[in-house]
Amino acid sequence: MSINWYRGIIVGVDGSDESLVALDWAARAADLHEARLTVLATYAVPITPDPGIGDLIGEMRDQANQAARAARNLLGSRRPGGHDLEVVVVPGAAAYELIQRAEAHELVVVGRRGLGAFDRLLLGSTSAALAATTPGAVAVVPAGASAGDPRRIRVGVGRNDEPDVLGAAFSEADVRGCTLEILHVTGSDPITSALPEMDPVAASWHEAAMADLADRVARWSEKYPRVTCSVVIRRGDRISALLYDLAPDDLVIVGGHRHPPVMGHLLRSAPDAVLRAAPCPVLVVHAQR
Repeated sequence: MSINWYRGIIVGVDGSDESLVALDWAARAADLHEARLTVLATYAVPITPDPGIGDLIGEMRDQANQAARAARNLLGSRRPGGHDLEVVVVPGAAAYELIQRAEAHELVVVGRRGLGAFDRLLLGSTSAALAATTPGAVAVVPAGASAGDPRRIRVGVGRNDEPDVLGAAFSEADVRGCTLEILHVTGSDPITSALPEMDPVAASWHEAAMADLADRVARWSEKYPRVTCSVVIRRGDRISALLYDLAPDDLVIVGGHRHPPVMGHLLRSAPDAVLRAAPCPVLVVHAQR
């Protein structure tokens, strides 16, 4: 798998500092991949026709238009990816509208402003909903993250990854000119972690898994000879290992699986946990179904 956003990149903005950082990151990605960039601003339309609702809708529409203007002002005369910038303002919920348009784009980018812990537990967020349900790749850019090229890409890999996030990580490291750290976590269960040392069959399975990973790394290294990579093997919790010593100028890439929209709000997966806590952009590459 290689990253090539040939169908374009779409980024959601709401005028907040977080969304403008995400816009800057998306514009850089568009430049690197020569992809067209679409900026989407939304405003909610209440279902209940209460008195005075027209004025409220008008205010929210004005706010969305202000967010769109802020996006244009930030980019100025830039033509991300060498294409004319498209700015769209539509009624609807941000997550829903971005998911609907994701089919026509390779990458969806959003900022992460964060909710309170209780709100996250019950409702999730726009970024969490997109990471769980979007058909393509999703990049979540938190407040304080660097919008420039990362100093390091960290990719979490398993024995059999679907999609092949390793290929995506090599491709992105190549185009961004940064080092690649390939992280494999064996597990946090002390019993299963000790099996390779206690059981010859388990040891053989572990060696086969490591040989398979080494073979995959070698094949991608041959395809991308400019990428400097290292393999890190850790025991412990996968999420903690992925988050360990991350900085705002890193980039984390993880694999994900799409879920129905309702389940997307309820599920708590490794990608979801990482994107909620990482201080740097997180790219979730979804398996195709």
